[in-house]
Amino acid sequence: MADLYEIWQRAEVARRLDVLSGFVAMCVAGDGDARRRLARLADGAEAALAASPPDLELAQRHLDALVRWADTEWADHPYRPVEARPDEADRQTRDYAKDLRHGALPDPVRDEMGRIELGLEVRFLALCRRPDLDCRAREDVFYTAGRAAMALDLGHLEAAERELRRMERVGCEG
Repeated sequence: MADLYEIWQRAEVARRLDVLSGFVAMCVAGDGDARRRLARLADGAEAALAASPPDLELAQRHLDALVRWADTEWADHPYRPVEARPDEADRQTRDYAKDLRHGALPDPVRDEMGRIELGLEVRFLALCRRPDLDCRAREDVFYTAGRAAMALDLGHLEAAERELRRMERVGCEG
């Protein structure tokens, strides 16, 4: 299975490719040659990402060519997507990475992750609705819920279960 850094790199390229290729597709809608060029670049990048193992360098070259093309032709276009701020780019990439990681896991593991995720959401909402929780306990609930979600993102079921139990203890103490 791919390591997390490779998954993150694939997700980063896929995110940028999706945003920019959608914009370029809108711009070249009536131009057959430009549509073929876009298809060649986008399909090439997607094929490189889907290869086993993924060819991140080739995918990045296709993406770079698409960026140069968009910068040359549509730099001043009012709907030209701009690069997201680092924090927003990381949030978007994290969503892509979760999908890639999730798709690489066996069905029983995904089922178990779904069970833990549902339990986490139910317990989190129940604790957030408790009027008797003080501010500190509420912060602890949010913190442990975040840690459990991060453990699930990484596919670490034992850590997610541990954080879920920890969140329950916080609710009992608060």
